[in-house]
Amino acid sequence: MTRDLGRQEHAIVIGGGMAGLTSAAVVARHFSRVTIIDRDVPPSGPQARAGAPQGNHVHVLLTRGWRLLDELFPGLDARLQAAGAKPVDWVNDVIWETPFGRSPRIPSELRSRLCSRPLLEHAVRSELLANPKVRLLSGHEVTGLRSTGHPARVVGVTAQARGRAEQDELSPEDLSGDLVIDTSGRGSKAPQWLEALGYGSPEETIIDARLGYASRIYRKRPEVDWNVLYVMNRAPAIPQSGVIYEIENDRWIVTLVGYNGHFPPTDEAGFLECAEGLAKPTIYDALVDAEPLSKIHGYRRTENRIRHFERLRRWPTGLLVLGDASCALNPVYGQGMTVAAIAASLLDRLLRERPAADQLGALFQRRLAAANRDPFTTATSDDLRWPETSGKVPRGLRLMHGLVDRVMSAATGDPRIHLRLMEVLQMTRPTSALMRPRLLAKALRARV
Repeated sequence: MTRDLGRQEHAIVIGGGMAGLTSAAVVARHFSRVTIIDRDVPPSGPQARAGAPQGNHVHVLLTRGWRLLDELFPGLDARLQAAGAKPVDWVNDVIWETPFGRSPRIPSELRSRLCSRPLLEHAVRSELLANPKVRLLSGHEVTGLRSTGHPARVVGVTAQARGRAEQDELSPEDLSGDLVIDTSGRGSKAPQWLEALGYGSPEETIIDARLGYASRIYRKRPEVDWNVLYVMNRAPAIPQSGVIYEIENDRWIVTLVGYNGHFPPTDEAGFLECAEGLAKPTIYDALVDAEPLSKIHGYRRTENRIRHFERLRRWPTGLLVLGDASCALNPVYGQGMTVAAIAASLLDRLLRERPAADQLGALFQRRLAAANRDPFTTATSDDLRWPETSGKVPRGLRLMHGLVDRVMSAATGDPRIHLRLMEVLQMTRPTSALMRPRLLAKALRARV
């Protein structure tokens, strides 16, 4: 008889980013012991780390992601508040300069906290490691899967020390596990590992808008009455956009974005010139007299890549793949951390169902694929507005673009439509919520 997963002992999580931390928190509810194996030796405080190169850029925690993290880590909100992370109402506290005008600001329940990625990750890691079931094995790189039997069952990992962890030795208990969860990000070797085990390699869908961005931290100007300021682009005439995002210690992090190779400069004069050339001068006006607090960082690895693990005919017992290792989204849309939290929630729900161990993996990958469909469609549909974006164009895309533009235009004059649009963008409602007849009727009358 196949063992019930609920009676197993040790789970191994590959990767210590947000997907790994949230996954570890979930499996700690169901396993006696959890080991996270991460390449990085984490900083002692909220500093950027090598394994999260986007830590120097804006990271948005959408409302749905915030609600999931708040449930998973009950002490997180107090920890972030103590570190200076401000609360935000994503409708009332945000200026959103769209191609059709400025969106209205009204009080809403779409809330989370504003902070830097290093602070959020440090706070979540601290909350997680307070759990005696969870161990972080840092400075080690997983090099492969350990397996047994035919068909192969995953029973652990192989790993080697890196850098400061060179003198550490891994015990057999560290490397053996009843469940291995790969959250190692865009560079995941899961396709090669599956191929080596005889399961084949998954198909991939890649949509690449050749997007790059540049970011800098400034001291916040105290006279402003907003927490976040967006200036949107408009395809194909204006390929650049930007955001000012408040973070802890009364600072702003400013990210400028460019599509189809129109990358924002990383020198001071060029950075400000790019801000001045956006569709609205609002960001430039805020920055021109603001005090810079950091150098300018660039980043360009932003393609959308989804690996269709759910389409494989067979799946090995003992392995799950999630986070960017499964579905990596263009980071500019701010969905990544929320998508990771949703994946962890799905896993928790499935483990509570107590499926047979040999059914867990295939079930999870199918449910994860369904959950990733909406955010992947949102990101890639917008990326495909740009003429040099590579990837397959789905049917009806031009019609979808026209409809979205009309909804956005209508939202600038109707707070209720703006609220519904923001609920979709904050992932508290599905995209189908924009298809309600009354909303569509108003949108179809809007000018674009």
